[in-house]
Amino acid sequence: MLVLKNSGQTSLKYIEVKDLNSWKTRNIDLRDYDTVAFDELDDDVWVLVPGYLKPAYEAINKQSKLLEELIGSDNIYNGIQTSANNIYIHTASKEDETYVYFSKDGKTWKVEKTLTRPYFKTSSGSDNLNSYRPFKPNSFVIYPYLKTTSGIEFVRMDKLKAEFPFMHEYLMAYREALSDPKRDIKPTPETDSEWYRFGRHQSLDKCDVPSKIIVGVLSQGNKYAIDYYGTLISSGGTAGYCMITLPDEFPYSVYYVQALLNSKYLEWYSSLIGEVFRGGYIARGTKVLKRLPIRTIDFTKIEEKNLHDQISATQKDLIRIQGEIDTNRSDHRVTDPLQREFDLKKTELNQALVRLYGLSDMDDQIPLISKMYEAN
Repeated sequence: MLVLKNSGQTSLKYIEVKDLNSWKTRNIDLRDYDTVAFDELDDDVWVLVPGYLKPAYEAINKQSKLLEELIGSDNIYNGIQTSANNIYIHTASKEDETYVYFSKDGKTWKVEKTLTRPYFKTSSGSDNLNSYRPFKPNSFVIYPYLKTTSGIEFVRMDKLKAEFPFMHEYLMAYREALSDPKRDIKPTPETDSEWYRFGRHQSLDKCDVPSKIIVGVLSQGNKYAIDYYGTLISSGGTAGYCMITLPDEFPYSVYYVQALLNSKYLEWYSSLIGEVFRGGYIARGTKVLKRLPIRTIDFTKIEEKNLHDQISATQKDLIRIQGEIDTNRSDHRVTDPLQREFDLKKTELNQALVRLYGLSDMDDQIPLISKMYEAN
């Protein structure tokens, strides 16, 4: 609800209604309000925080750096865009050292493995993307590019035909569909024989790294998985994925960054600067990820370093345990004690995060986003 006055103002008052009946009867504490000066607002997203949560918000900011400042803006990026996923992305029926085999349109194909890359296709099963599940690609993508000393280079038609005849045969079978002007290939192809390029060239040189965090753009949390397979993923508005790569010689563990991104602190922060949909789904694209505050560590202080290492080790243990649970899903004699171990480790992680942020009584006031929106 927006209440306006027909007179000049220099600030606004903001309140977040937690209990509708209390609000109707004006049973409201003054500390629930926050006063925001207009000169604190800009053309970007307005971050409006209830008054009682403002101290926690400011405390988190004070001890943190924005993710983009910590790792560099270029290390937070979108996935690939083929503009023809039904032609490029497949599930392998089998593979050997040289070829990948798959079926499409009632025909079995084989293509040279060199021109493929592992790919993750959205899944709702036991292989779904989850912060506490070992990540594995579940499909592959046709990839008409090669990594050279000059970077990622498109495999041109003469080379494709001479050195990759099976891939050439497959792509030629779908030339008409791939040549459709609606694919709108960017940058614009230099010749008429480049119709099998991806729709966009973005991120091709960034995905082939030893490790990266893959982020589900629209999620209710627990959507930060660590990839060690050089997996490609697709962007595409709220339905796609983003990626985070840590720089070389970076002192922070990838598990530490993952644990913080997945914590209640940054879930809440994401809800403040991102778009929240019904059911507590938060859109966290690259714009939101870049602005998330990462608690910095003074590695010269043994207590802080130990806390960083504990959080990293516990997060890694949780992923290992969840992997064992998934492997033994049908045997409760195995999974029941594993689940108890997982729950204990999760409690240990939460306690370590409480110590990390040191918010004291303010910590309990930070809302769990899943609880805030569960009735909606």
